[in-house]
Amino acid sequence: MDLDKIWDIFCKLCLAALILIVINSILGDITFRIKYSFPKISSTTKQQIATDKEPVQTNLKQEKYVRAYGEKNIYALKLQAEYSISGLVITKNTNFWLRDVMRNNFDDICLMDIGIVWGDLASNPKKLYKHWKFKSKKTLGSSRRLSWQSKPPYDNMPWSLDYVSSHISHTHLIPANPNVMGGLLSIKKNDIVKLDGYLVDIYTEKSETVALTSMSRYDKDSTSRGYGACEDMYVKQVQVGNKIYK
Repeated sequence: MDLDKIWDIFCKLCLAALILIVINSILGDITFRIKYSFPKISSTTKQQIATDKEPVQTNLKQEKYVRAYGEKNIYALKLQAEYSISGLVITKNTNFWLRDVMRNNFDDICLMDIGIVWGDLASNPKKLYKHWKFKSKKTLGSSRRLSWQSKPPYDNMPWSLDYVSSHISHTHLIPANPNVMGGLLSIKKNDIVKLDGYLVDIYTEKSETVALTSMSRYDKDSTSRGYGACEDMYVKQVQVGNKIYK
């Protein structure tokens, strides 16, 4: 067999493998979304979500772990603080590339990312988006980040960079159960939401560190405890508008 034929066969095999990977990824994503598409509303409330309040965090003194199930593996979550956050959703991300190819342990257990703002940023979305743009994404290096960038004109900004960075959170979400996950998936950009649960550090069953959560709204970069100032949250209850899922 000459080299041209060998090369032709190799190219066809690579193309077939790529097609199978893409099909498997699409089917996996469809299955993932169908699995959580019909959450049950646990209750409703007439109490409006207060977006002007800071997140409420109560650090835990006693060491406690809970078991959590990812899509493929089991993890140990170390509860660091009781945590509740309310605000305006500016980004939502469940698009983690080829789910079964580029998935790591962090992707397996943290099933969704949400960008949320509070305080003056949440009071006027029109003004917020006039001056800032936001994007939640997974980078080629498997990092999941929220980026934000100011828009011109830059000489008439209503908020300082320090104010924006201290009133915005990129939170990686671990649902306590499928119904909570369904409630999280129902969230849309510009929804007013309230999340209740815990800030957690994530470990494998072999005690290998997967991720450490941020414990402050004022850290800003990869030198922070959360490797990028992101919160890892074990969500026990989610409120979207007047609907509560738990």
